[in-house]
Amino acid sequence: MFGFGKSMLGSIFGGVKSAPFSSSGPVSTMLMTKSPTPLNTMNLTFKRLKHEYAPRYKRIRKAMKGKVPVRTGGSIKGNTLQYGQYGMRLKTEGTRMTAAQLKEADKVILREIKPFGGQLIRRLACNLAVCVKGNQTRMGKGKGAFDHWAVRVPTGKILFEVRGEIHDKVMREAFRKAAAKLPGVCEVVTKESPIRVGLKLFIDKVPAPIDYKEKFNEKPSRKWANVVASEEEMYRSYRGR
Repeated sequence: MFGFGKSMLGSIFGGVKSAPFSSSGPVSTMLMTKSPTPLNTMNLTFKRLKHEYAPRYKRIRKAMKGKVPVRTGGSIKGNTLQYGQYGMRLKTEGTRMTAAQLKEADKVILREIKPFGGQLIRRLACNLAVCVKGNQTRMGKGKGAFDHWAVRVPTGKILFEVRGEIHDKVMREAFRKAAAKLPGVCEVVTKESPIRVGLKLFIDKVPAPIDYKEKFNEKPSRKWANVVASEEEMYRSYRGR
């Protein structure tokens, strides 16, 4: 029986001689799987690390409904263009946007700018787990089940940025169609546009950073004087005892 099998293999492979259990034999060559190339591995890595609106958490932490923050201190974090020539910015009151809404706007923009070689930069990531209870359910019995992901967007926040050699009309048309998919009213901004701080308040440029340590040292309060004195060697040697 084994001899017949050997003769069959010899006739199939044309008398190729190899060790019975050698890894270079014809049978092992047929059964050998293709090893991943560096290019395939790099593609898998890029696909895994690309931007996603809904995080892939195994354990989802439920959160309170909360409110969209109102920046009363003049913060401009996320209100300026960082990567592209054009951007889409929220103009009206702060609102909550879902991952599905942002994804739809994303698709609309890509459909318009991709033929011209434009690149889309996404500035938002959903980090708020929205939970929903069924209709006609009595109060109590805990929080509802997870439903979707969302993000709180304050006034003046940049949603999307686009860079590339694209005509101004094409860019504005893409943002106009994308704004129809999102709640609130959005506007198109450029590098020269004033920075929106509130609903009706703008500034022309980013203010210089303030060195609060130097400012406190000019006229120190009693609390700040104690903080400075705590760094002396006499107090540090007795710390933590």
